[in-house]
Amino acid sequence: MKSPLPLLIALTLSATAAAEAPASPPAVFALVVSNNRGFAPGRSVLQYADDDGAKYHDVFSMLAEPGGVVLLTELDADTRRLFPALVPVARPPTSGNVAEAARSLAERIAEAKRSGREVDFYFVFAGHGDVDQGRGFLELADRPFDADDLQALLRQVDATRAHVILDSCNSFFVVSPRKAGGRRYATPADMTQHLARRLPAVGVLLSTSAEAEVYEWSELQSGVFSHVVRAGLMGAADADADGRVTYAELEAFASVAAQEIPNPLFRPRIFALGPGRSAQAPLVDLRAVRSAVTLTVDAPPAVRLTLRDSQGLRWVDLHKEAGVPLALRLPPGVARGLEVERPDGADGVRWSLGEVPPGAAVELASFTPASAPPASRGVQDQLRQLFATPFGPQALAAFEQARSASPPPMYGISLADRERMRQLVETFSAVELDKRRTQSILFGASLASTVGSGAVLIGQGDLQSQAEGIATLGVGLIFSGVDFLQQVRREDPQALLEEFRASNADPSVDPGHTIARVDYRLNRFLAQERKVRRQLATIGWLCMGSAVMILGLAEVDRFTGVNRREVVETEIAALLMAVSGTSYLLRAEYTESATEHLVRQWNTDPDMRRLPRVAVVPSSGGAVLTVGGAF
Repeated sequence: MKSPLPLLIALTLSATAAAEAPASPPAVFALVVSNNRGFAPGRSVLQYADDDGAKYHDVFSMLAEPGGVVLLTELDADTRRLFPALVPVARPPTSGNVAEAARSLAERIAEAKRSGREVDFYFVFAGHGDVDQGRGFLELADRPFDADDLQALLRQVDATRAHVILDSCNSFFVVSPRKAGGRRYATPADMTQHLARRLPAVGVLLSTSAEAEVYEWSELQSGVFSHVVRAGLMGAADADADGRVTYAELEAFASVAAQEIPNPLFRPRIFALGPGRSAQAPLVDLRAVRSAVTLTVDAPPAVRLTLRDSQGLRWVDLHKEAGVPLALRLPPGVARGLEVERPDGADGVRWSLGEVPPGAAVELASFTPASAPPASRGVQDQLRQLFATPFGPQALAAFEQARSASPPPMYGISLADRERMRQLVETFSAVELDKRRTQSILFGASLASTVGSGAVLIGQGDLQSQAEGIATLGVGLIFSGVDFLQQVRREDPQALLEEFRASNADPSVDPGHTIARVDYRLNRFLAQERKVRRQLATIGWLCMGSAVMILGLAEVDRFTGVNRREVVETEIAALLMAVSGTSYLLRAEYTESATEHLVRQWNTDPDMRRLPRVAVVPSSGGAVLTVGGAF
């Protein structure tokens, strides 16, 4: 039997080679923008967007060229004490400073490309976002920053690959500016086609909440999405341990980390798509990081860890699957005096790493653990379900399988949309029921008039009148049959209302899917209404034309001396046919009035525009009342 040693050595060398840095790593540059305050009056003030900016700066500084990270934020007093080194380098997040940063970074990127290197550029934003008539924008300190601004910036820096990371409300519509076809929602296909057509070398990682709140957590001193993303960027999302974090891995990592949080509002909804429309494209390559401290966690046990720096600031949370090794790359300043805690309740364990030099590689198992105090509990206790589920290759495979078996997510749906949809469907159902009662009466009048007109002509006795009566009766019955079939095939408003209520009551159903499904069926109903109205109008005018023709024949008979009774009966038939035509024409006009108006109101809801905001802003010697929005 041959010894397995050569094979083992070969596998070890292969694994080592896979984890080695590329021969010529790309140059990395980053522009980090964070803003606690929106430019619009009345916007709530965030507490930790500046902290997120500072943490992103440190993470990308270990990846980037020396001085290759620009930070635009206004650090509050607490954040200045935590990050004193950033006080002289941080500048306000204004449009002018964004333009200046783009210009200076473009020069350095062009220089790196001239030397033959590829360049990865990262644009990171944490703060407020909003949507105006379907176009999303980020809020700088002085004005909105929308899709056109972002596109211009990315074209100006002209990197080999660009990566956009946005932690803001409605960020989906910053990258994909209009909800396709006027819909109130958008799909991943909309984003993929739009992004690939405009910026094929750009990847995006987004938190896609449509609500007006950015969810922060005081224990993290961070936004929930940004905290999870940074942990993934430092290696916690590297499911296959190859030293690279792909868009697909980080999307799965963030989704799995938050899946046990009970309240769906606190669970970040993620959209990830790499350059070239590839979910497998690398978001970060950690193999080329030289200055970072590498912390290795052993493969065998599943373990949940929290990493804090010497000031107690929380940097990384993770929950590693059993049997999978994990290597985290940490900024040297974070690793110095790092404490690693296993938050397992009263039996928690803590490791203190002490002084660790830059570029060092340390194993968690080499440090002596000590007992850790139990975690406190509070009103935000459900957020502690972050990272309750282990992440690794199995979790990644399960996430991708579940996503492939599920319908695509719908973005842009808010709680306000759900409430408006509920009101719309309830009103739609009530209006349709009333309208159908009226239409039933008009349908009966049309059918009775048509049958009566044919019967009158048939009852005249002569062959010509009988032929006319049979023709009138046949045509009328055909028209009525077509009308009846259209009524049967229409959307049942009561069934739609019950389905909507059932879906809303089921917490396992994505509300976006419910809204999109009802939106589709309402617009399908709208198309049916328009088609029916056209058919009713056509039938009505045909009936009116037949009535005129029959009346004309009656008048000809009158002048040619035909029996007066027959002439009167022919005129009565013409009148009945005119009544039938009038009934159809009235129905065609009535159909448009209520239902189409309701659906049109949904499709052009004024909430698609920014609503007016009123705020009182303190000023010297008093206050200023401000009103902003679209009127």
